[in-house]
Amino acid sequence: MTSRERVLRAYRHEEVDRTPIGEMYPIASPTRDVILGKPCGFVERMEMLRDADWKTIVENDAQEIVQITEKLGFDMVGLSTNISPGFERPKPITKYKWETSTTIHEFLPESGITRTYSKPNPSEPIREDSNPSEPEPQFYVFRRVKEIFKEKGDEKAIFAPVYGIPIAVLGYRIEWFISNPDGLHRYYDDCTKNVISIATKYAKIGADIIGLGGDLASDKGPMISPKHYHEFIMPQIRKQADELHKLGVFVNNTSDGDLWSILDDFLLETHVDGFGEIDIAAGMDLARLKKEYGHRICFVGNLDIRWTFTQGTPEDCKKAMIDCIKAGWGNGGHVICTSNIVHKDVKPENFLSAIDAYHEYFK
Repeated sequence: MTSRERVLRAYRHEEVDRTPIGEMYPIASPTRDVILGKPCGFVERMEMLRDADWKTIVENDAQEIVQITEKLGFDMVGLSTNISPGFERPKPITKYKWETSTTIHEFLPESGITRTYSKPNPSEPIREDSNPSEPEPQFYVFRRVKEIFKEKGDEKAIFAPVYGIPIAVLGYRIEWFISNPDGLHRYYDDCTKNVISIATKYAKIGADIIGLGGDLASDKGPMISPKHYHEFIMPQIRKQADELHKLGVFVNNTSDGDLWSILDDFLLETHVDGFGEIDIAAGMDLARLKKEYGHRICFVGNLDIRWTFTQGTPEDCKKAMIDCIKAGWGNGGHVICTSNIVHKDVKPENFLSAIDAYHEYFK
């Protein structure tokens, strides 16, 4: 079966020849550098944005996604929009600090953190090449990746994130759960309309799975009460899921953190098909999830990128991969994935050892 068929069978809870594997989000350096065999960090990206034409940049992005997916043997790939042809080119202030007319981008090599912040009183940016002949240029990488894999005869399942119901980043509106419930309902109604509009576009250009929701919990549980989740959030995700199902796509609800107290609402009452960002470090145990919700939900996870892949050994990560495969096996319903993203603190040797263990297990 093709990679795409393997993932879709998992979502339909049908038997598969092996547990499908993939990542929902781009893999960051230094792991990305090791996979591609070249520097791919902050400085290299800024220099490309400064020097290369738009078509070269987005074609490079598409080719890198294909190379990573093939080298790791992935069945699923995460895709979203790419930079606009009218982007403003950054200019270096120092080696690790670059600017546009509106924004400062700074890399802190001692910590590996990249931070972006707005400049005070920004001037109107100068935009270039804003009317290219390429139709819908913001979807160039999405379309190109699909095209390349189709030519190769092994289509991949496409995951597209559309997280548009904020809680963790709600800002001052967090008070509205108590002080302005009617206003919060109206705000979330607008958010849902926007999510459906964006996700519909992704579905029409070939996404198979849409990621809904957004961060709402910590290790100690949800940031809002189960009552408020049931009243404000669950109906919005359900409305989004119901509309997107009409387009023939699967949908995930997505958040890391401890979600046990709201899990019936989060997974069942929202009418979703999958659960993304399953946070094993916060106690979201895959074997228990599979036992209690495996008849309805496809689990996308849950390799621990908080502790095991950052502080463990390659042998620890190999074991974590095998344990994850075994915990999720049976009647489909599982896609191997990290619990969030392969970030800067993940040791490349740990991640790649786990990938090797996966392929050895299913040899």
